[in-house]
Amino acid sequence: MLVFLLVSIFTLRCTRPSPQSFSPGEHIGPDLNAVFRSGNSYSSGPEFSLLNQSMDYFMEKWDLGGASLAIAYQGRLVYAKGFGISNNQTQEPVQPYHQFRIASVSKLITAAGIMKAREIGLLDLDQVVFGPQGILCEPKYGTIRDPLAYQIRILHLLQHTGGWRNVLRRDPMFAPVAVAQVMQVDAPPSLPTTIRFMLDQRGLFEPGTFYDYSNFGYCVLGEVLQQVYGKPYEQLIQEQVLHPLGLHRMRLGQSLPSQKAPWEVSYYTHPQERLNVSFRGTSDSVSRAYEGTYLEGLGAAGAWIASPSEILKLGLALVPGEKPETILQDSSLIEMQAPNPQDSIGPLFLGWKRVDEEGCWRSGSLASGNALLLVNPEGLSWCFLSNTGTWRGPYFIYEVAGLLRRTLPKVNNWPDRDLFEIYP
Repeated sequence: MLVFLLVSIFTLRCTRPSPQSFSPGEHIGPDLNAVFRSGNSYSSGPEFSLLNQSMDYFMEKWDLGGASLAIAYQGRLVYAKGFGISNNQTQEPVQPYHQFRIASVSKLITAAGIMKAREIGLLDLDQVVFGPQGILCEPKYGTIRDPLAYQIRILHLLQHTGGWRNVLRRDPMFAPVAVAQVMQVDAPPSLPTTIRFMLDQRGLFEPGTFYDYSNFGYCVLGEVLQQVYGKPYEQLIQEQVLHPLGLHRMRLGQSLPSQKAPWEVSYYTHPQERLNVSFRGTSDSVSRAYEGTYLEGLGAAGAWIASPSEILKLGLALVPGEKPETILQDSSLIEMQAPNPQDSIGPLFLGWKRVDEEGCWRSGSLASGNALLLVNPEGLSWCFLSNTGTWRGPYFIYEVAGLLRRTLPKVNNWPDRDLFEIYP
């Protein structure tokens, strides 16, 4: 009778909910319950002892609360393991299915959405964004003060060459309270309000001539996608980019601990990280892990959450070559990683941060953690995510890259398996 009762309870837990209403342990993919049962066990064998020891040492050295690493060899997911704990209070170990904020790796997702929209004829990369002929021509976006804004094209936003300048002298997506004060609205401001603020500025650089990394520019791309699809950004990205790859759990994260997704880790800043103004304008001494960062405002530029295996599966789909699941034509993928005219920092890419002999790179950093993706479909690809900031800030990704460059060549034989058949 006891066995029958346990089987019945497990069966109830495995019923398939809608993609919008799942919780840990529920079945939303072919073998997701196997994932929850196996946890880290698939990547804890003796063949990975040196790699796991190196990761444990790295976690201790950098005082990371939790991290997760997924590795693919020739397109097969051969390793997926969590390290540390996902929550300081519950002491729950990080498992491969836990999701993290991926910060600016989100820009790769948005760039893929733009390329998909172009392939189906909804936009062109040379289209202007603002003004009477622009995609965002509605009155809610305000009026243009600097004529150079009429020249901003979608390609400029993808390449971070929109020419933006503003009186705050910083990316407005990290200054929501200041923007709200200038615009005389309650904090946090909406994205259309922030766009009005930016279009009300003078002294822009000529678009296409000057690289200046811009979260705001990618948030505008999210608004462009909403306009051409007539759907919310999150929904259209899920439908057009993620779901065709079998990625049904990825979603936009939110700022507050009470808003965590079911499998999402908790976040922590470095002890010496300074406090910040609340994005709601209610306090000037809150943690940047939560209320001190307006994650919803980052949206298309930096708000997605995912597990490393999910990001790795997406990354492998965004490089040319034969693959069972694809979302873009090879011509679009080649264009995304082809070097564009060089700026002082080097060649510019679409969505990707860098493309070199090792592969295609995309990184992301917040005060609450870091993300680093490397995709090389012919060799080793990997994704590292953490839930803790360090004193190195955004430069911590170089420590991660160095660790894996030193350690991965010491794994002599990668298993002849594909955990993508198990992990979502």
